[in-house]
Amino acid sequence: MAVHKKWTAGWLFVVLFLTLSLPATMFAASYADIVIKGKVIDETGEPMQAVSVAIKGTSRGTTTAQDGTFSISANENATLVFSFIGYANQEVPVNGQATLNVTLKKNASQLDQVVIVGYGTQRKSQVVGSVSSVKGAEVTKQPVLTAAQGLQAKTPGVQVTASGTPGAQPQLRIRGVSSVSGDANPIYVVDGVITTDITNINNSDIESISVLKDASSQAIYGSRAGNGVVLVTTKKGKLGGMKVSLDAYSGFRTPTSKVKMASGKAYAQYSNEANIRGGSSAIFDVDTINTSTDWFDQITRNGIVQNYNINLSGGTEKTTYFFSAGYFNDNGIQKGTGFKRGVIRINNEYRPATWLKFGHNLNLSIAHTDNKNNEFTNAYRMAPSTPVKYADGSWGFEQNLSVANPVADIAYTNNYLNGLRMQGNAYLDISPIRGLNLHSSFNFDNRNLNATEYTPAYLVWSGQKNDTSILKIGRAKNFYYIIDNNLTYNTTFEGGHEISATVGYSAERTKGDTLNGSVKGVPNKKNLWYLGQGDLTNVTIYNSGILIQRASAYGRLTYTYKRKYNLSGSIRRDGSSNFPTNQKWGTFYSAGASWIVTEENFMKEQNFFDDLKLRVGYGRVGNDNVSGLSTLNSVTVDGYYYNFGGNAYSPQQAITINQIRDASASWEPTTGVDAGLEFTVLKKQLSGSVSYYNKLTNAYINVTVPATLGDADQTVYSRAADVRNKGVEVTLNWNKSVNKDFSYFIGGNITFNKNNVEKVNGNLQLKGGSLGNGNIVTYTVEGKEIGSFWVYETDGIYQSQTDIDNTAHITGATVGDFKYKDNNNDGTIDDNDRVFKGSYQPKVFYGINAGFNYKAFDFSVDMYGNAGNKVFNGKKAVRLGNDNVEASVAANRWTSTNTNTNVPRASNAIPTPSDYFVESGSFFRINNITLGYSVPVNSWAGISKLRVFATAQNPIIFKKYSGYTPELPGSAIASGIELDIYPVSSTYMAGFNLTF
Repeated sequence: MAVHKKWTAGWLFVVLFLTLSLPATMFAASYADIVIKGKVIDETGEPMQAVSVAIKGTSRGTTTAQDGTFSISANENATLVFSFIGYANQEVPVNGQATLNVTLKKNASQLDQVVIVGYGTQRKSQVVGSVSSVKGAEVTKQPVLTAAQGLQAKTPGVQVTASGTPGAQPQLRIRGVSSVSGDANPIYVVDGVITTDITNINNSDIESISVLKDASSQAIYGSRAGNGVVLVTTKKGKLGGMKVSLDAYSGFRTPTSKVKMASGKAYAQYSNEANIRGGSSAIFDVDTINTSTDWFDQITRNGIVQNYNINLSGGTEKTTYFFSAGYFNDNGIQKGTGFKRGVIRINNEYRPATWLKFGHNLNLSIAHTDNKNNEFTNAYRMAPSTPVKYADGSWGFEQNLSVANPVADIAYTNNYLNGLRMQGNAYLDISPIRGLNLHSSFNFDNRNLNATEYTPAYLVWSGQKNDTSILKIGRAKNFYYIIDNNLTYNTTFEGGHEISATVGYSAERTKGDTLNGSVKGVPNKKNLWYLGQGDLTNVTIYNSGILIQRASAYGRLTYTYKRKYNLSGSIRRDGSSNFPTNQKWGTFYSAGASWIVTEENFMKEQNFFDDLKLRVGYGRVGNDNVSGLSTLNSVTVDGYYYNFGGNAYSPQQAITINQIRDASASWEPTTGVDAGLEFTVLKKQLSGSVSYYNKLTNAYINVTVPATLGDADQTVYSRAADVRNKGVEVTLNWNKSVNKDFSYFIGGNITFNKNNVEKVNGNLQLKGGSLGNGNIVTYTVEGKEIGSFWVYETDGIYQSQTDIDNTAHITGATVGDFKYKDNNNDGTIDDNDRVFKGSYQPKVFYGINAGFNYKAFDFSVDMYGNAGNKVFNGKKAVRLGNDNVEASVAANRWTSTNTNTNVPRASNAIPTPSDYFVESGSFFRINNITLGYSVPVNSWAGISKLRVFATAQNPIIFKKYSGYTPELPGSAIASGIELDIYPVSSTYMAGFNLTF
């Protein structure tokens, strides 16, 4: 990386030299500045707040205050551009005037709106790729930890799967899953800082979110963009006096749905039958069973959720500021779990001269997470005939089970994580001449984590105990920084020609260290939970580290002719220390075009389309976050022995290959094409878009190699699979203002996606998710989706021994067991008879948004769902021994008097993974219902706004799946198996928004 360090130093030297060497006379000639003041009003004469006032051809500007006034320094011959969403832009020449009053008119073309894109902004008409934008206000109305979850139902092509675990980052999939073995999540770019999660960002601090969904919009981020890019822009101060805003809500979370389990008596009867049919004797006297413990209720609660935020903002012509502080607390629905976070943000900007701007964005967060074991599986399996505690106060247990008492588990587990994270940047903008801007920034993300897990000595029974206390300590720190310098030039020529060019260079470094240790015999006092307090003869210490360096050069050129023809191209050259010497560099690129059809003369006479835009783009991006890759041959000396010396047993410790080097290791490249149209009709009341995409990824897979090569696990990662995602996205939104008191909106989006593994070298069948008992459930094979379900196919239930004798069957099959199809007709039931039964990846997913405003009231509802996918009920499929069963299984099981059923007999055998456990994953969820009221304030006590509201989050789900939830985050190759999910909860809360 020595070369890129020199390039960085050289670039900074050039920047500094050019800045300092420009004579003062040049600036004096370019900027004969005057102060222009004025006021912006709408067509009714009302002042307009937050209108953008920009100096054309520069990056400088300001916004109007609450009373519509503004003040800005500009050249006496400059042109000011006034813009506000929903209103027509106005360009006003200064012509030496010190006062300018402007009236903005409604019904601006949506194509004139400004969109955040990689390393800059563009008019929506100029964007040639697929970019979806969401306002920060749409995110903050939901009681969720992170804005990523707030994208649910609002963005076509983006599937958000949340976990109910407090503090967990939701899983995003943008236009399907492309990576088989690598990370399939997008990157987030927060004010220029590239990161993998935004759980540290306060939702109330977010101004807007843009999702880059296709290669033509993503290519400027190169090797990091293969799974999509989410751009997050935080709020900044605006010109005017100090504005103070307070936001708060509080409420409770409760389980959305639960699985009805067998009662104590029903369970006892089922277990007795299972034991007798398995050759054992009955273990329960059913008539004496009076206990029926609902273990789900025992481990859950109504968890309290709270959120409080305050922000102060304002500014002058020279300085703007934004300060915020926030506190979030989520107790979680499982007892003992929870997450707390405190956040402080400071965004300041300084303009000592019209050609100079510098500032910083700083976000400091402190988080505490209580991580009890996920006890939902134990609650599912635990016998209802067992009490939580016996009459003498001892813990209830069932020796015939391999299940821990989940309540006791919660009581004895101490597991928490403390995190301190500082993220932000410092930047400098220099505009030496009109249209030219030099931007230099230092971006960083510094994380420190401290984990503590303590388990005291305890005894529930011989299968659930800890003879000696155990303390585990973990420490991790990670520092990432990126130095980024870019030059942007915007200019216009006579005849309607516009050119925008950006070139840049960046260098980044990530360094991390972890230290983990464990020791036994530590006292059960929290102030003594240190490794040195335990038995120092029984200490385990582990240390590891990571160092990744990257260097990049990038550029984008956009050309516009008469605001109706747009051409854009991007290129990026990335280098990474992740890969072997001959594979460190890669090139990524895109090209696209858009046509504003309504700007054509032949469209002037029609009155149906207000706006109509066609676009097409093509590009190549990459994914460099692929786990399991090895650029070096590694060996190990642990756990492997060889016996030399003939018959004499004298094993010698051996050195074995731990991982075989992949000399061709590089990025997962994705090439794709995107085409679409965007329109508004009916006087801009109806807007929509249609997009088609088709992308192909050359993905890494885990390939089995011969044992003779010496690899310990006999697998290597190799780029040996092609995965295609193609689909269509449709968006429609209707907005209607009936009169001054009433308006309403309704909109929605739907995505049809087809995922297909087009090629696997050697036509391999890649094993994926398992049930933990050796039974594989998902495989990745040619012609099907990643991680598809391949299971045994049931063909009814055996009703007689003759039926068993006359068909191929599993060894030990008895009357009442499932009959399985011999699909290859070889007379044997084995893995070769497995068949495809769908996958977790939906064929269709959608979102619906609706609401109205009536006088001071506002109402909104968000809904989403998916269809065409499957879920594997893993909890039901891993029943061991005398585990509990679902109430429907106990009631409908096959017996000699109940033969007309699809539920097999009572059994303690490990179930065979079959289509019996594959269920519909389709669902429809009401995601958010909010009712608000804006209290008339009349500037009382300096209050400019007071809104109170009540919200229900995830109150209702309609599903066919019998388990806890059909929304299951997980790896691409093993997704859709419900085993240890912490289900999403329903939240009911009330709050207020107050502004001074």
